[in-house]
Amino acid sequence: VYLYLGLGFIQMLKAFTPVVVLLVQCLLGSAKKTSRSATICIVLVVMGTLLEVKGELKCSILGLVLQLVAVACEAFNMVLTQNILQDMKFSIVEGMYILGIPSCLFLWFLAAFTEWPDMYRKGALEAVMDNKVAFSAAATLGLLVNWSSFSLIQATSSVFVKLLNVVRCILVVVYGVFAYGEEATMQKVVGYGIALVGFVGYNYVQSFPKSSCATFLEPK
Repeated sequence: VYLYLGLGFIQMLKAFTPVVVLLVQCLLGSAKKTSRSATICIVLVVMGTLLEVKGELKCSILGLVLQLVAVACEAFNMVLTQNILQDMKFSIVEGMYILGIPSCLFLWFLAAFTEWPDMYRKGALEAVMDNKVAFSAAATLGLLVNWSSFSLIQATSSVFVKLLNVVRCILVVVYGVFAYGEEATMQKVVGYGIALVGFVGYNYVQSFPKSSCATFLEPK
């Protein structure tokens, strides 16, 4: 995707991921009724993310199709994982075991045709053997990341996980501003502020669905 689209355009498309996840939930009938207040908060997060987008807005049809397919696949993956962990009552270990094996087989199949021949020619396997500790650490950290993601999906929802990812990116940028003196324009600050307000509002509405703030937009 990065070969066919500018970074700014990719960021714009990724900003809509929480909305796509919500639409997939509705499509599969796995979403609890989302209040208007919660929907508005999700839209605020998307708007705030779009406002702080930077980078070249280069676009091509192939790149656009690839990115849209990637966003849709990610959304279906999140929602189906939520169904396994919440609706089917699978444990985290069971969910990782069931999803891990087919994922590994698909990756091996694709890599066998697209990457292995080039790896053998360049002697890339020798690099793996020479850096066993680094590759082992990367594999362990990947396992921990999957474990934490599954735990979060099981405890909350797939929409919340994607919104949290937006906030994580914002916090990384904020840390860079204070720790390394990176520049932050007023437009970016406003965008981050809107996204954070939407995230806090979404969590409040979901935590206190009967409160006046959560119900003032609902039909009487």
